[in-house]
Amino acid sequence: MKRFVSYFETRRIGCATILIAATVAIFSGCSEKKANPDVLAKVGNREITVSDFKAEIEWRKQNERALPDKEVLLGEMISRELALQKARSLGLEKDRDVQRTYEEILASKLKERELAARLAAVKISTEEAQADYQKNLQRYTQPAKARLALIQIATDRKMSREKTDELEARAQEVLELAKALPENVKNFDRVAVDFSDDQASRYKGGDVGWYDEGATLTRWPAEVMNAAFALKTGEISDVIKTGKGFFIVRKLDTREAVVTPLAQVQGSIEHRLLAQKRQETEAVFARELQTFAPVQTNEQAFAEIDYPKTTVATAPEFKPPALPRTQ
Repeated sequence: MKRFVSYFETRRIGCATILIAATVAIFSGCSEKKANPDVLAKVGNREITVSDFKAEIEWRKQNERALPDKEVLLGEMISRELALQKARSLGLEKDRDVQRTYEEILASKLKERELAARLAAVKISTEEAQADYQKNLQRYTQPAKARLALIQIATDRKMSREKTDELEARAQEVLELAKALPENVKNFDRVAVDFSDDQASRYKGGDVGWYDEGATLTRWPAEVMNAAFALKTGEISDVIKTGKGFFIVRKLDTREAVVTPLAQVQGSIEHRLLAQKRQETEAVFARELQTFAPVQTNEQAFAEIDYPKTTVATAPEFKPPALPRTQ
């Protein structure tokens, strides 16, 4: 293993030494003037100076790149310069992919230098989070709830007046039966089973579950919900006439409104406010950028461009392979 390492290290350093030696030969052969001590190598018309070499060292340190032997590093810089000069001679700097990558790097570097520091400076104070919490307290409040039971005597628009009056009279009778239920019965019990037309709740004593106080966007008419929330726990309403029939409602139970403490939501509030502030900072940066140089557009020329109807690349149509021919 030591022989292998020694061989490859020697070869690597040797390649760098050859490049350096070639550069020295160029210096001595092309000019009799005393060599500039700040110039480490000359590749074509390009000089690699002591400052260039030190800058390369610092760049590698900052970007956590490998730092090889001194001679190897200079050799790598010479090799890169040779490659760059060859690429330029082929016109590769005019290649659209190269230009686009370069432009994106420049734009990204601008944001890194001009915008990143602003974004990093954006903070949310405890006072800001508390103010937002108080402003949006309803968002963190679970409203009071009421558990309801009801009986429905259904009607429809095609019914005669006599039939409707008959059903209203029945509803009054059902109300009296409901009020006569024992005190230990909390819902409408057998009265709902015998008379309610709501199939989902009749066999549960008319129990239709919990609703937020003040809720009207339910499957029940708003008149029913308003009457229900106006009741005290255990109370039974009068007969309520609606477009869907006659209703009797009872408030079975209630729950108080619950406010989520600030401590439980402060993290999410700060995260949301921080995102908003960063978006605002980016918007300010974009507006500043628009004032950097005047912008004019040629609307006529733009309108005349034949633009593709779709900008999404479509996959080629899949065709299954042909079956092998039989002999």
